[in-house]
Order: sequence, then structure tokens, then C-alpha cells
Amino acid sequence: MGLLRLLDKLVEVAAVLAFAASSLLICINVINRYTVLGGMRRIAKDNEWFVPYYQFSRDLLGSVSVMADEVPGYLLVWIAFLGAYLVLRREGHISFDMLQEALPDGGRRIVAALNLAMIASFLLLLLYQSVRMIRVSGATEIETAEIAQGWFMAILPLSAVLFLIAIIPRAYALLKQD
Repeated sequence: MGLLRLLDKLVEVAAVLAFAASSLLICINVINRYTVLGGMRRIAKDNEWFVPYYQFSRDLLGSVSVMADEVPGYLLVWIAFLGAYLVLRREGHISFDMLQEALPDGGRRIVAALNLAMIASFLLLLLYQSVRMIRVSGATEIETAEIAQGWFMAILPLSAVLFLIAIIPRAYALLKQD
């Protein structure tokens, strides 16, 4: 199972990078809004010598700040789905297993198998429909930057595949039970 651990590490790194990028964009937006457009603008209004510094800062941060409201929201979706995969791998999601625990071993296996079959069916449907969605509207750019929506939508088919990979060991363990 070394490949699964490697995949887990890659997903962790991707989630951390998405979180870092989102945090950086939010910080740039806050700095631009309160420092540049707030304080520096007031200083430049009263002190002509400060105007070039203000204009440089405004131009430098302004272009990034425009997309800093929209992109972190899309990155949050990536963070959520990547985190959901990691929790699924560690079997950390909430489960309601009172019925399953009340059944004899044979009944438990049947309920577990039905559960895995329903999850796999949903994930296959998610994979199919998300690829269709990306084909239809993935080339459309987001409003605040020249970035295709497909890059942000790609988490849906990617996570469907990751979730399917995550349930394979469960299915294998279920099949190996005597």
C-alpha cells in the first residue's frame, strides 16, 4: 500500500498549496484595500512626493487584488474535496452504523457491500457528469481573471477518482473476510 500513502502525501501537498495560495490572495487583498487604498492614498493626497510610491503600490497590488475575491472561493472547493479524500482514506467521516452493528456477520457484510456499491455508483455518476460539465462550460473564463473555469471544476472528476481509489481497499478487505 505504499502507492496509496504516496498519493495521500501528494493530495496533502496539493491541499496545503491551495490553502497557501488562497491565504496569500486574501492577504494581498487586505493589504491593498486598507494599506494602499486607505492609508497610502490619504498620504499621497497631502504629500505630492509620495504619489509615485502610492501609484506603484496601487498598480502592483491592484491587478492581483481584483481576482483575490473570487479565486480563494474556488480554491476553497479544492481544499474541501482534497480534505474529504484524506478523511475518507483515514475512515474519519461520520458513519451511522447502529443497524450494521446490530446485524450478524453475514448481514454486516451485505450492508457494507451495498454501502460501497452505492458510494461507487454515485462517484461514477459524479465523474461522468463533471466531465460533461467541464466540456460544456470549462473554457469560460472567471469574471475577474483570464482563468478558465475548467481549472477550478477539475476537482470534481479528480475527487471522484480519488474517492474511488480510497474505497478500493475497503472493498478488497470486505471480499477477503471469511
